[in-house]
Amino acid sequence: MGLWDRDVCEIFIAPDPHVVERYLEFEVAPTGEWLDVAIDLTSGTRQSDWEFNSHMTTAAKTAKDQVIMAMRIPWNHWIHQPQQGERWRVNLFRCVGKDPNRGYLSWQPTRTPEPLFHVPKAFGWLIFR
Repeated sequence: MGLWDRDVCEIFIAPDPHVVERYLEFEVAPTGEWLDVAIDLTSGTRQSDWEFNSHMTTAAKTAKDQVIMAMRIPWNHWIHQPQQGERWRVNLFRCVGKDPNRGYLSWQPTRTPEPLFHVPKAFGWLIFR
């Protein structure tokens, strides 16, 4: 736990575009450590299902001035295989370094005063063609 407080890449996926407040979080660190968690914000407070198991696999490699991290997230009852034209809400994040000089990158900025990735309304669209 607390992987998100270190160097990490994250993807948040909301496969049901009608309930974007229910999404899945996947993380991988340069050390190869990883986590997956199901998040539910529909009640107004964050509920985290730490027992969620996506069966994801990860790989990581570090070299001088380079980090490569990969995730494989299989289709299952949580993340169904998408059909052509289906649209999911997703966002990609990268946390680099440690405080006080930590860097944050996101595909779709959440535009919060303090870095906060759990803003599903800010997620972008992934369209399957």
